[in-house]
Amino acid sequence: MLSKLSNGKKLLWSFLTLLWFNFVVFAALTYFAQREQLLENAFQQLTHQSEIAGNTLDEWMLSRAGVVTGLANEIAAKPPEKHESIPPVYFERIADTGLLQYLGYGLENGFYTSNPWPLPDGYDPRLRPWYRNAKEAMVPTISEPYLGVDDYTTTYLAFTAPIIMEGQFYGVVTGDVTFNDIHQKILSTPVSYNGQFNLIKSNGDVVLRPVDPNDPKVPADFFSSSIDSGQLRNALSATDTTKLITDNTIVVLYPLEHVNWWLSAEVDKRALFAPVYRNLTNILLLFMAIALSSILLHKIFTRRIYKPILRQIQMDYHTDLPNKNTFMEQMHKLTLSNLNHGLLVIIQFKRMTSLLSGYSPDVINSIQHQTLKRIKNSFSRDYIVGSIAHDQLAIFVPFRNTPNSQFIDRRLQHLSAVLNNPLHISHDGQEQEVVTPINLASVCYPEDGGVFDLIHKANIALSTLENTSAKSTQYHSNSIKQLATESNLVQAFHHALKNNELSLVFQPQIDCETSSITGVEVFSRWYSKQLNRAISPLVFVQLAEKHHLIREFSIWLLHSLFENISSWLKSELPAPKFAINLSSLNLHDPVFMKQFFQLLKNYRIPAEILQIEITEHISLEFFPEDNNALTQLKNHGISLAIDDFGTGYSSLSYLKHLPIDTIKIDRSFIKSLPNSYSDLAISKAIIDIGREFNLDVVAEGVETQAQLQLLKQHGCYHIQGFLFSEPLSAQELKDFSQKWNHGSCDDLIYSQQ
Repeated sequence: MLSKLSNGKKLLWSFLTLLWFNFVVFAALTYFAQREQLLENAFQQLTHQSEIAGNTLDEWMLSRAGVVTGLANEIAAKPPEKHESIPPVYFERIADTGLLQYLGYGLENGFYTSNPWPLPDGYDPRLRPWYRNAKEAMVPTISEPYLGVDDYTTTYLAFTAPIIMEGQFYGVVTGDVTFNDIHQKILSTPVSYNGQFNLIKSNGDVVLRPVDPNDPKVPADFFSSSIDSGQLRNALSATDTTKLITDNTIVVLYPLEHVNWWLSAEVDKRALFAPVYRNLTNILLLFMAIALSSILLHKIFTRRIYKPILRQIQMDYHTDLPNKNTFMEQMHKLTLSNLNHGLLVIIQFKRMTSLLSGYSPDVINSIQHQTLKRIKNSFSRDYIVGSIAHDQLAIFVPFRNTPNSQFIDRRLQHLSAVLNNPLHISHDGQEQEVVTPINLASVCYPEDGGVFDLIHKANIALSTLENTSAKSTQYHSNSIKQLATESNLVQAFHHALKNNELSLVFQPQIDCETSSITGVEVFSRWYSKQLNRAISPLVFVQLAEKHHLIREFSIWLLHSLFENISSWLKSELPAPKFAINLSSLNLHDPVFMKQFFQLLKNYRIPAEILQIEITEHISLEFFPEDNNALTQLKNHGISLAIDDFGTGYSSLSYLKHLPIDTIKIDRSFIKSLPNSYSDLAISKAIIDIGREFNLDVVAEGVETQAQLQLLKQHGCYHIQGFLFSEPLSAQELKDFSQKWNHGSCDDLIYSQQ
């Protein structure tokens, strides 16, 4: 019995030994298989992440170097005596971009200006390393790290460009960025397996020296690398080497394009293989139990912890769509497949800030869901969509063949029409319609650039739509030229305001019933001496609105007009009323309105001879019922007119809620008369509306007698246009008024011709 039991024990122990041996063999095979798989996966992920971070860092450096180089070229284009007179607005515009923390330039004569860096006493830029290096190189450079003069502890990277004119060196432009900025925006990007990014010089030295957290003298924005410098030199000496395995570290090296450095992604091997060691121990001790427990725990962990965390990292909080980084990674994966062509479309909500402030989160969610549903219904093929900014969505559509420009334009127009239709929401317990104006811009892959260029170029294209009636566009090479042209116009307009290049002209308004001048409309004209050409008011007024110059421009206009009126009041006014156009930005600017009334008082201008024209297209903002600018103007005795009446969307609503005295029939309805039945019907309707609301009606752009007779036939006698007079200078207006007599309207026309 005992013998049998003993044999049974031997059998049991043999079975257990064989089972144990199988477990050991299985564990060993699993260990080596997982070890190789982990190494392969680690290199793939590190390579992918290094490419993304490296491209991002290259683009980051290129954008900042471009700003500095552009300023250097602009300074070099000026005469040497004007090198110290770059307008502060240039620095402010660059500061608004957030590309550089400090921007300045130093000249060989010791001059230096910087924004917003306060300079210490005795500071000489010519002694700084970035100045000496740029002067020696004579080309745009990116400096080695150096300590700033503000506290001599913060480390900076300088983007420099020499100011060179006709081969002669005049100084250096520099833009400074702290290493903390590089770390926060790029090097702090999460690396798989708890790794880190570092910058490595080509000779193997670490750009960022090791940091001792217990030593207060070591700057806090230095970081460390765990790679031995000798091993780095050996690895970098082989130009085709991009991977490195040391005793304790796994490294992937990525060469940077604009500086002689490498970006390294480093992972501790112990952290990488720790799961293997744990799994091996657990398999050897409790193989089956741990396997079952691991499956159960994995499911719980994935569902309750990993997926929610991953979703927070990868998804946009407001839209529940992939965020910008995730969207770009998805595009990158598509381009690594068999994708040949693609179309990126950026959808920009023009009034997202007002939506977020004016509606509840539930209403915003409803707007977003309706918008996404319309996008989905507009595309029949597979696409990816992401939220790349608080007011921007991006769509990437793959194509087998290159889509032509006409096809893209049709798709953009269709999508724009769909998205700009009113949305239905429930707000404050009531069903309402809300319009969310949307702009679209598209770029093509790979024709317009790589994955990391597309969003940037699409935003360049979007910027060309500002202050235009167009709602969609495609990127083209002229987009950048257009922005450069606009920058030149801004500089020229600054010069025009300071050097009195602008002038006023006046176009009479005639009452054909009494054959009298009822008023004049005031226009501005600009002939740029710098550009050697005349600039249309449609261009420079929009330019002033876009670049925050509208207040300065409008104040100039008031000064010029009031000076003329003051002179005329001493003798005889050429017209009983003067109409000026104000931007809606003026009407929403309390500072401007205060200056307006002060100028009116200083020049002693009677308020009743002024009329303010608001253009329907640029005054769609909501005016409060009480204490708004229009009510203030009306209370002072200034009359109000709506210019271009009938071309907007809220004409009748304006007449109901705003204190309007005059409406002007837009010239677009007049120019086709008497041949266009539809324009005649609209003109008649506007005349009838004016009569019903007891308003004056003025027809703009009247050029022929047939147009005049038709307007008089339907009861419109207030006429403005080339039929009577083109816009006149102040002296010409005075002469015109003196020659004008009270004969019949037809005789007056004949005399002008």
